Amino acid sequence: MDPTAFDNLKTVLEGAVYDADLQGRIAVVERRDLVDLARLFREYAISFRLNDAPDPLVVCTARLSLDFAELVNERLYHGRSGCRLAVVFTMPIRRSSVCALIEGTLRTIWGEERIIRQTLRFPFPHERGPYENEAVVEFARLIYEENAADLPEMVPYMISSLEELQPLSGQ
Repeated sequence: MDPTAFDNLKTVLEGAVYDADLQGRIAVVERRDLVDLARLFREYAISFRLNDAPDPLVVCTARLSLDFAELVNERLYHGRSGCRLAVVFTMPIRRSSVCALIEGTLRTIWGEERIIRQTLRFPFPHERGPYENEAVVEFARLIYEENAADLPEMVPYMISSLEELQPLSGQ
């Protein structure tokens, strides 16, 4: 059986991230390749940080996902299968006011047309922080196999985001 578009895009993304790791710019800290049989959903995620980053760390996770409808379209109807890509940055912050700086930084790097969502988490009952901030950069479209060359070009944007967000971590 031929690999799916998801498998091909996953391989390109993983290779680009590991290339940056081998160059010493980043350090891969986690990798997940998940299949959810209950929802018929696939997700690949690779997480990394700057190689020389001080604590507290900012971690970037590039997340590629595929839902059942897209997989069926490719396999049964021989159509184009599209995947969703999200780039997630997690970091500790002390003040929620830092979220505006994080959003501005990400918009400058990724562009105004990107969807940026931030979520703050804190251990109860300490609602005054420190918080774990999760900032997600989403693309308002599916990516297809013909977009594979775009994935390696995104890795420098991910690294630049880590470099710009690192000074905000812990604030």
